[in-house]
Amino acid sequence: MGGYAGNLLYVDLTSGRVQVKPLDMAFARKNIGGLGFGTRIFLDLIKSKPRFDALSADNPFILMTGPLTGCGMDATARWSVCSKSPLTGFWGEANVGGHFGSRLKLAGYDGIVITGAAQQPVYLYINDQHIELRDASAYWGKDVYAVTDALTKDLRDQSSKPGQVLTIGPAGEKRVRFANLINKKGHAAGRTGLGAVWGSKKLKAIYVAGSGKLDIAHPGKLKALRAQLKKIYAESIYISSIQSAGTPAHLDVGIISGDIPIKNWQMSDWEDIDKLGPASIEEKIHAGGRTCYACTVACKKNAQVKTGPYKIEKGPAPEYETVAAFGTMCLNADIESVAKANDICNRYGMDTISCGSTIAFAIDCFENGLLTTDETDGLELCWGNAAAIVAMAEKIGNNEGFGAVLAEGSAQAAQRIGKGASRYLTTVKGLEAPMHDPRNAHGFGLAYGISPRGACHEASLVFEVEGGAMYIPELPDLAEDLPEGSQGRARLNVACQDYGMFFSHCAIFCNLGAAPLNATQAVAMLNHVTGFDYTLDEVMKIGRRVWYLKRGLTNLFGARAKDDRLPARLMTPLKEGPTQGSVPDMELMLKTFYKLRGLNEDGLPQEAVIRELGLADLADLLYPEAEQTALSTKEV
Repeated sequence: MGGYAGNLLYVDLTSGRVQVKPLDMAFARKNIGGLGFGTRIFLDLIKSKPRFDALSADNPFILMTGPLTGCGMDATARWSVCSKSPLTGFWGEANVGGHFGSRLKLAGYDGIVITGAAQQPVYLYINDQHIELRDASAYWGKDVYAVTDALTKDLRDQSSKPGQVLTIGPAGEKRVRFANLINKKGHAAGRTGLGAVWGSKKLKAIYVAGSGKLDIAHPGKLKALRAQLKKIYAESIYISSIQSAGTPAHLDVGIISGDIPIKNWQMSDWEDIDKLGPASIEEKIHAGGRTCYACTVACKKNAQVKTGPYKIEKGPAPEYETVAAFGTMCLNADIESVAKANDICNRYGMDTISCGSTIAFAIDCFENGLLTTDETDGLELCWGNAAAIVAMAEKIGNNEGFGAVLAEGSAQAAQRIGKGASRYLTTVKGLEAPMHDPRNAHGFGLAYGISPRGACHEASLVFEVEGGAMYIPELPDLAEDLPEGSQGRARLNVACQDYGMFFSHCAIFCNLGAAPLNATQAVAMLNHVTGFDYTLDEVMKIGRRVWYLKRGLTNLFGARAKDDRLPARLMTPLKEGPTQGSVPDMELMLKTFYKLRGLNEDGLPQEAVIRELGLADLADLLYPEAEQTALSTKEV
């Protein structure tokens, strides 16, 4: 049972019942872990009642580790969560690092399945085999930092080992649609608003302490691979750059290629960009580094602002996506204010990408006369107004005033504002786009459009492969040189999805740390840890099935072909800069992608395709008429 703790924890918040179920190893072999487990269990839970609101007790929440989580290799600290998204109404998921997943494995559990809703605030206490739901009234209303400190202190003497806290903040309690879950104050399961799911369930936190040990099937082979990879990492310019500056290192690279969205995606260059870059961060806010469990890449950094209006205590620093969302997107060159906005989001428990993008959208509306200070609580939402940006982030976290409008996410806010506000949106399927411009790399555009959860740079490995950070020679589609533009990007997306589902979403490996690895090393790592004998073809097939399952679930929740589109703002060619005149040819790419994936004109996977992959129950839900016909025929 290498790599697996061997148990799944089922928690019914309505009844208060907690069950430990042994992990079926045949199930593990077939689905690997992470979202391979999560999607399959989620479908099993909802297929008898597939229509429900994301903020209702009927919405399951699933947290899963992968077999690599906590194995001690670099970049293997990650784990995943999934549920129906309150922000989009479609499939919701998030991937996160830190220490929580590893601690859960050491406590003896590969994952947690949460159903129902509590009447009063509760938290889940896990200390090895001691599991119980406890009253969280004393912690309800407190921010992420306060709850993390309080639970860690209050429960230390009750735990076999120091515990890890996963919690929501006030934003989740108040059902901000892009509220998130945070471990260790800065490791966020950020996207799709799953913190609001916890808020609706009155689940404040999970505390886990574990004193066990993770078994490795072939420790000698894993040790040899670790030594091999250590040398590869040491020689990687990509790894050294993020070790030095963290993910904001991308600001120096991305501005050259036109990858960084500026002024709500209206510009590709900006004279003040250096004020937000690694040198400025080092000078003004840097306060040392930190890392995820057992990872020497150590891309995480700390920040501190000692004086002034944006004073913050030492804590997690803004990463690239956050710097761009509250900085370049808003034409805000004040890095200290960006650090403050990041601190607010961490404390309240909010996704920085959606929060910053929604504020940039609101600024666009304000600057174009769709909003006035009468609607914005007196705040001058102008480009570069750092004070207003920070103030609005806090209003959103409190779900108050105009912040309550923006707390619904930019797509819903646009409907509230009206007056053609939707033309300033940067969402796909209701999810705000990450900070990478598809006009720079057209494969990103297709990846955003067809992602089951909406615009997402982690939906596959397209960002890493098309951007040149990852090279997989064993897979021709992930190794060939493609012409500039949109040609070949559909085939690239298919391969990146299948491989990415296996590696990043099931196994689970960090995309940053994955960059220098080839497929042979990735599959070998999985086999050394688990003791299984996976082949590359087999894990690609598993990844393919997981992708179709996620796609089918988002289709089940209402997504159709019309939703596989980029917003007008991302499809508007820029008049200057590295991407001048460039826009993805979405019609070409979608036509080819639909054919390769066997999607029908509505964007649903064809029935025969998903049945062949062993997803008959999903086919029955997507094609109920066919199921009824089959039953009638059988009766005859």
